[in-house]
Amino acid sequence: MFKKLLLAAVVVFIAIAAKADEGQKVTSKVQKVVVFLKGAQVTRTAMVNVSAGTTDLVFDNISPNIDPQSIQVHANGEFTILSVKHEMNYLSNGDVKTRQLQELHTQAKLIRDKIDMQNNMLSIYQAEENVIAKNQFVRTENTTLDVLKLKQALDFQTERLTALKQKEQAANNQVNGLNIDLQKYESQIAEVNNSQNTATSNIIVTVSSKAALQSIFAVSYVTENASWYPSYDIRAKNVNSPLTIVYKANVLQRSGEDWKNVKLTLSTGSPTGNSIKPELNPYYLNIYNVNKALEGRADGMVTEGYSVARDKQLAEVAITVPVAVNVVEAQNSVEFNIDNPYSVTNDGKPCQVEINQVNINATYQYYVAPKISTDVFLTAQVTDLNKYNFLSGDANLFFEGTYIGKSRIDTRALSDTLNLSLGNDKGILIKRTLQKNLTEKQTFGSNKKETKSWLIEVKNRKNQKVNLLVEDQVPVSQNSAIEVEVQESGGVKPDVLTGKVSWNFLLNSQEDTKTQLRYMVKYPKSQSVIVQ
Repeated sequence: MFKKLLLAAVVVFIAIAAKADEGQKVTSKVQKVVVFLKGAQVTRTAMVNVSAGTTDLVFDNISPNIDPQSIQVHANGEFTILSVKHEMNYLSNGDVKTRQLQELHTQAKLIRDKIDMQNNMLSIYQAEENVIAKNQFVRTENTTLDVLKLKQALDFQTERLTALKQKEQAANNQVNGLNIDLQKYESQIAEVNNSQNTATSNIIVTVSSKAALQSIFAVSYVTENASWYPSYDIRAKNVNSPLTIVYKANVLQRSGEDWKNVKLTLSTGSPTGNSIKPELNPYYLNIYNVNKALEGRADGMVTEGYSVARDKQLAEVAITVPVAVNVVEAQNSVEFNIDNPYSVTNDGKPCQVEINQVNINATYQYYVAPKISTDVFLTAQVTDLNKYNFLSGDANLFFEGTYIGKSRIDTRALSDTLNLSLGNDKGILIKRTLQKNLTEKQTFGSNKKETKSWLIEVKNRKNQKVNLLVEDQVPVSQNSAIEVEVQESGGVKPDVLTGKVSWNFLLNSQEDTKTQLRYMVKYPKSQSVIVQ
């Protein structure tokens, strides 16, 4: 008897010791995530009952893709954190998979039970139909047909069979819908069964306390498998309203864990930035022999020379075709603290988060280059973009509630001015006509003279005043033997380098205007020059 009691005591002691070696498991929740342009810092919190003595607190089900050197643990209380360790766990996910399968099988069984119930009801309805069919009134030679009773019987039969058919149809519809739901659960079960057991990791915090107590622990770590990138919606209600720019972040992650209803902070910095003090190395100067480069030669390469003719066609105007947040500016980065909680799943799909929405005054102007096209485009020019903490990113353009196309905000450009095209407008008509009576070609001695004259007519058919920029051009000579004389340019001077001629018209509603462009080109008659 004593030996049995001793054996039982040894078994209990071994079980307790094994349990103690496993440590005290702590279930934590992702509370806050700081997402960088590359990487993220995840903070988990948990209320922990700390026992007296030395205890290993095992924070389990942690992302396997973390930097162990980045782990930080914060807690308040009369105890000491002795060590922090990180280890991989290749078994815990199997338990998660088992729980998922159990839940899926339970839901599938509930659906099957509902399908069986509806099938049973269908059997009952069909049995009742058979009973009604077998009890019809049949006239024989020995019976006298009672017309009234026959009518009553037929009415009852019609009414009852109609009701049964309606119930059968409803039951069949329910069975069809339940079968679709059942197929979804069976597909999900197959997917979970075929999925591989991915690892998780544990963060083991060893603490020493003189007395039992309770404390909130915060465990943070950095994962590289997360990022965010900016995008924008740019909306213009009309030409009399400011532009509305919606600044959005696209957050995506494959860290190995879902972030459910977490507080997000978006940072333009780096999770490892400024962690190491820089060292200033000596800057040495000396005299070096520099060999003079041979013009037109490249060592070890065969090069060819090309003559590039200057483009004489009119170049189009450089038009780029296209929320509650606390902003914290650090020395080298900007942080956006998002007030509303967000969930970001571990599938690499972008979760769109609105950072800010600003109204910016814009300069609207209509533009047309009739030599290329008579389509009139509405443009918007925005300045002082640098003060809004924008990053380079794609933008969707909307005008008067209609999607126009895409553009891009480039904060790396030297200019802080953004030029946008908001589509063409059929309310402004333009016509460019060659004036044949003023166009001529003459020969004087050894030279030829060609004169071109163009009439440009503009009609504003809109119900509002418009600011219109019309651009045309005169040819630019690249040879001293070719001379260009501008005879008429509507009161403006062409650009000496490009030959562009720009007219700015402020037209009232239904107002028309016109201008003229005429130039003469003189060149040797022995040469061929194309004058347009």
